[in-house]
Amino acid sequence: MVSKAVAALVFACLVCSQYAVQGVNIVSKAEWGGRAPNYRVALGNYLNYAIIHHTAGNYCETRAACAQQLRNVQSYHMDSLGWPDIGYNFLIGGDGAVYEGRGWNSMGAHAAEWNSVSIGISFLGNFNWDTLEPNMIASAQGLLNDAVNRGQLSSGYVLYGHRQVSATECPGTHIWNEIRGWSHWKARRSSRPLHKSQNQFTVMANKALIVLAVLLCAQAVFGVTIITKSQWGGRSATSKSTLASSLSYAVIHHTAGNYCSTRSACETQLRNIQSYHMDSLGWADIGYNFLIGGDGNVYEGRGWNVMGAHATNWNSKSIGISFLGNYNSDKITSAQITAAKGLLSDAVSRGQIISGYTLYGHRQVGSTECPGTNIWNEIRTWSNWKA
Repeated sequence: MVSKAVAALVFACLVCSQYAVQGVNIVSKAEWGGRAPNYRVALGNYLNYAIIHHTAGNYCETRAACAQQLRNVQSYHMDSLGWPDIGYNFLIGGDGAVYEGRGWNSMGAHAAEWNSVSIGISFLGNFNWDTLEPNMIASAQGLLNDAVNRGQLSSGYVLYGHRQVSATECPGTHIWNEIRGWSHWKARRSSRPLHKSQNQFTVMANKALIVLAVLLCAQAVFGVTIITKSQWGGRSATSKSTLASSLSYAVIHHTAGNYCSTRSACETQLRNIQSYHMDSLGWADIGYNFLIGGDGNVYEGRGWNVMGAHATNWNSKSIGISFLGNYNSDKITSAQITAAKGLLSDAVSRGQIISGYTLYGHRQVGSTECPGTNIWNEIRTWSNWKA
């Protein structure tokens, strides 16, 4: 039997050799400005599975932009979810580069119950609408070949999309359509096998990661950066009512007030709206769950799992998302559209709304012109909108 000292030496050598040339160049964590992990759990060799994800966040096509997204994802995973590191083993940017996440031989936190038997590879972006480019495909396939060459994956490994092992839309439609044409992809999954080599510490650590990883892919990052209430100078709610998970509806609004195109101006609008809702209407907080500014930022209102006051008779069964401005005259920008779609994708990823949720404009559930003609014309083209 191999001694613990020898086993530790072998593991250290494997980790230190992870940048040996195989088929792709990997941008190290140090190169993209990542933080060191709080701790690591060893991941075995000759694994039988590789799982493909998307981060569901912003797309990037330059080294600088991808590095920023990676730092955002890592900060969310470590600071908000309490994980020891970014969740994925590797990530691939729109620039075609492969970026180190947890790297080789370190267990990820990317797919509940599957972290100890797979490597997790995630594409940076939301591939329900972002396009998967040929250079990204080549990098992913090269990385998988490297994993086999290094002995991290068995030569007969099975490739799954995250949606095959968890209740999620991840890795997005475009990636999903692509990977089903790859030779190792399988249509049906088997039950998760137990590693005979797992020791008690590994089992306990994996269970802890499972508890933390119940949310999706990122379910995992989740794709958009949300400016918190404290960051925009909002007041605390006077009371809160819990909003259930797995809701069937999302309702889109506009505030009908002034448009804002800078963060400073949007924060002023948010404080004004909150004051009106609380001081004039007597509500416990600003009425919406989230708001989107003309600057393209998503701002926290009541937030996740808190019932809003945005649509009479619908508050308990929907989340309310409002655009700052009056969109009978103001124009909705592409940045706002991207932010709104990313937020809705996050809501699905978190389990706040179901994957088959129905999207309504406020005018469909109340006697109002809200959300304004320009938003109304836009959302009626979105896949979850219903007449």
